[in-house]
Amino acid sequence: MSFSIERYKEESKKVDTTGIAWDDVTKHTLSKGDLFCLHYMMDIENHVPLYLSHLLVTRACMDPILTAFLACWNYEELWHGENIGKLLNLYGIEFDTQDRIAHVRANLGVQNSVSILTTMAGSWMLKNFSAVYLSIGAINELSTATGYGALIRKSGHPVLKDLLSRIIKDERRHFAFYYNSAKEWLTGNERAQKLDRWMLNRVWVPVGVGVKKQEEVDALALHLFDDAEGEQELIEIDEKIGKLPGLAGMRFMSKALYEARERVARNPRWGSRLIENEEWAIKPTKKSLVGELTGRRAYAVAEETP
Repeated sequence: MSFSIERYKEESKKVDTTGIAWDDVTKHTLSKGDLFCLHYMMDIENHVPLYLSHLLVTRACMDPILTAFLACWNYEELWHGENIGKLLNLYGIEFDTQDRIAHVRANLGVQNSVSILTTMAGSWMLKNFSAVYLSIGAINELSTATGYGALIRKSGHPVLKDLLSRIIKDERRHFAFYYNSAKEWLTGNERAQKLDRWMLNRVWVPVGVGVKKQEEVDALALHLFDDAEGEQELIEIDEKIGKLPGLAGMRFMSKALYEARERVARNPRWGSRLIENEEWAIKPTKKSLVGELTGRRAYAVAEETP
C-alpha cells in the first residue's frame, strides 16, 4: 500500500454519484437500525469541518503535505454527508440538512472550544504529536470504511450499497494516507512509538464520541458488529493497526465492542432502546440558541418565531 500526495491532489473530487438509482430508494426497506446508523454516519461526516478546526491549530499543520491532504479530505467528506442525507430524504425522512448540522454543533456547548485549546497546547508541547494524530486518523478511517461495509451487508439495500461502495473508495484512500504517514513517522523513532502507544491508550475513542453520547456509539457498534463476522472485522482492524511500529498487540475496535457488550449485559435495553424509539432526530439545544452561536440571521429569525 502506497500513497502519492501529488496524485491525490490531482484526482481529489466529490464522490461521483452518476448512475445511482435514486428513484429506487423507496423500493427497498431499511430497518430502524439501518436508519439509526445512517443518521449517525451523516452527522459525523458533516462534523468534519470542526475536526479540521482542531487540527489547524496544531504543530502537525506546519507540514505542507498534511495541509494539502486535509484540504482535499475536508471537501470529500462534505459530499459523503450530503449524499447520505439525500438518500434519507428520498427515503421519506424529512429534515433540513443545514438546520440539522447547526443543531448538532450547538449541542456541543463549550466542550468544542475547550477541546481545541487542549489539543493545541498538547501538540506544541509534544514534538511527536503528529505520530499520534496520524495513528488515530488511520484507525478512524479504516473503521469508518469497515462500518460502511457492515451497513451494506446488514441492510441489503441495493441503492445504499451503490452509494456507500463509492464512499468507501474515498475512505480507503484517506486510510492509506494516514497509515503510510504514521508508519513513516514511527519507523526508527522509539520516542514517537512510546508516546504513540501511551497516548492511544488514553485518548483514542471510537469515531463519533464527543458528538454522540456513549449509548449512541454503542447502539451503532452493536447493530453493525455484534455477530461473528462483525467481530472478526474489528479484530482485523486491530491487527492491521498493530503492524505500525510500536503498536503491536494493541486493541482498539474489538475492545470497544466488548465494552459495549458489557454495558448491555448490565442493562439489556442499552442502545437498542434508542433504535426502537427512533432516537435519531437531533433535538434543538436547550442551552444556547443556534442563532447566538452562528450569528446567522436566518437562524435567529426562526428561533424567535412563535
